[in-house]
Amino acid sequence: MRVAGLAALAVAASACRRELRGKVHAFYYLWYDTPQFNGEYTHWNHAVLPHWDPRVRERYAATENTSFSPPETIHSVFYPARGPYSSRDPALLASHVEAMKRAGVDCVVLSWTGRGRRVSDTQGVSTDEVFPVVLDALAASGIGAAIHLEPYEGRSPETVRDDLAYLLDRYGDGLLRACGRPVVYVYDAYHSPDWSPVFCPDGARTVRGTAHDVVAIATFLDTNDRALATRSCFDGVYTYFATDGFTYGSTRRNWPHLVQWARAEDKLVSLSVGPGYDDTKIRPWNAVAARDRRAGDYFRDALRDAMAAHPDIISVTSFNEWGEGTQIEEAAPTPGYLDYGPNPALYLDILARATRTFRDDL
Repeated sequence: MRVAGLAALAVAASACRRELRGKVHAFYYLWYDTPQFNGEYTHWNHAVLPHWDPRVRERYAATENTSFSPPETIHSVFYPARGPYSSRDPALLASHVEAMKRAGVDCVVLSWTGRGRRVSDTQGVSTDEVFPVVLDALAASGIGAAIHLEPYEGRSPETVRDDLAYLLDRYGDGLLRACGRPVVYVYDAYHSPDWSPVFCPDGARTVRGTAHDVVAIATFLDTNDRALATRSCFDGVYTYFATDGFTYGSTRRNWPHLVQWARAEDKLVSLSVGPGYDDTKIRPWNAVAARDRRAGDYFRDALRDAMAAHPDIISVTSFNEWGEGTQIEEAAPTPGYLDYGPNPALYLDILARATRTFRDDL
């Protein structure tokens, strides 16, 4: 029974590839707020996070759990050209949509942190109520929307099955579909060793063939995730991290091998590129992971290497993850902060040129 089910699923994955190939997706975060829209700042005042190793944690004890004071100080090494903003501001969302259209983004992957008390965000922010606001802003733009499922405490394949029912019943009509199914990225999928009950056709609580079926794309960190993706019947994998060399999946020299494996297994592959990485304002102990932007060359090189590997999708990490310094959204020259040089829209312009090349090479 499992063999027949997997064969049917492989056909569906091939059909999805035809619809998704050559597309550019961008990870987008909905957790920002301001006093004007929600009575307080959220995420711009992100607390400094502790290290998990007690010995390292002790060295940074003086800054642990201290917060920033927007708009004067924020949690990022860059400062947004629009200033600290609210993710529920219609005018802000309209300007974001226009920026992404100019950059050639086909689909925005919306971070969803859970519902009720199941919230994955370290700052306790739920994006559930903002989700439909962003969908409304995207509705008439021609840009698709996908879901980025974040790993809240207690998340399991079974709770994700319920999350998919919740999300698709409410918002399914507003989501990008491939081979008739909404596209869902499952962040940190490796935290659960077996998703077959939900994503394999003969699973005990399978979504396959139901109204809650999805194109399920799992985070790919290292080679162990090949087996996870196969036995759990994921439709594809994505690499997410913008730090070259941080994981097997984020290491660019591995991308041709990853794509080759995905083709052999009939899995979709979304290679994630970013403009750099610097989260030292909220993780001062993490300078080893920082990657300098090199005036745009880091992003150009990542895009070049991704296109050379011929993935189905290129995903951008990120449009607006300011705390980790991966944003391509416009930044303003501001004393005490890094900037992009004379062109605040440098990374949107770089992406716009690359998206044209990516599609021309199909």
